[in-house]
Amino acid sequence: FIRNRICDLSEFTDDCGPILCFSASTLVETPDRGSVAMKDLSLGDMVKVPGNNEYEPIYSFGHFDKSVVTTNFLHIQTFTSSGLEISSNHFIFVEGGQAVPASTVSVGDKVILASGETDEIISITKVTRTGIFAPYTPSGTLVTNGIKTSCFATIQDTESRYVTLGGGFEIPMTYHQLGVIFESPHRLFCHLLSIKRCKEYETYNDQGMSQWVELPMKAFQWSLKQNAVISGFLFFTSVGLWLIINLLEIMIKSVPYLLAIVGGTYSFLVCYKNTSGSCDRAKKMF
Repeated sequence: FIRNRICDLSEFTDDCGPILCFSASTLVETPDRGSVAMKDLSLGDMVKVPGNNEYEPIYSFGHFDKSVVTTNFLHIQTFTSSGLEISSNHFIFVEGGQAVPASTVSVGDKVILASGETDEIISITKVTRTGIFAPYTPSGTLVTNGIKTSCFATIQDTESRYVTLGGGFEIPMTYHQLGVIFESPHRLFCHLLSIKRCKEYETYNDQGMSQWVELPMKAFQWSLKQNAVISGFLFFTSVGLWLIINLLEIMIKSVPYLLAIVGGTYSFLVCYKNTSGSCDRAKKMF
């Protein structure tokens, strides 16, 4: 990135990198402060995610820059939203539940709202803003200006939502899916350590990119420039390791629920087979 230079939506140079973010004025919903602009968010803030009025903590920012980078964004206006400002390669959810790069949507397309209903796009324009932000939530999704969006983006100069390996070999995995898997070690680290402690290990480079993203992304981009054999080997080996960590993450997060199910089942069996006294003792245990 270069200070005072306007980075275009389609630029993937060493100076402008891939722009993977929302603008500073993009709005999210919080349970205690209402609508809050991206520039006013902090690690640990609870933000609304798609679902039945659900909120999740921001455990990291892929990008957090308030003043260095000036960038062109797409301003996507629907009938009911206040207008979403998003980079062209960032993923947005459209009718049918698919996550696609924002650059691929058109006027007349329908995007998914926080409620799960759809809303029609009535205009798409380009705007220039200073500051870029990419909050990460455990689910990999969030609600921005009322619209369901991904925390992730494609890092390839293409409008395809799928990962394309060296040699132009496209695989049936979207960058949204890859992002969720890729962040597994980071999410697990913050889950085990707590969001509060995790803040101590969050740093950004001069352009606001997280250290958790910068080096792995550069390594991944390098692998994509290799031939199909090398690129494929590195990709599938890495994804295999990430999937193992992802499975471990799911298992660890499921332990409290599993214990509750086991405890509830045990209590039911004791109550069913024994006297009311035994039942009372079982209830006290769980």
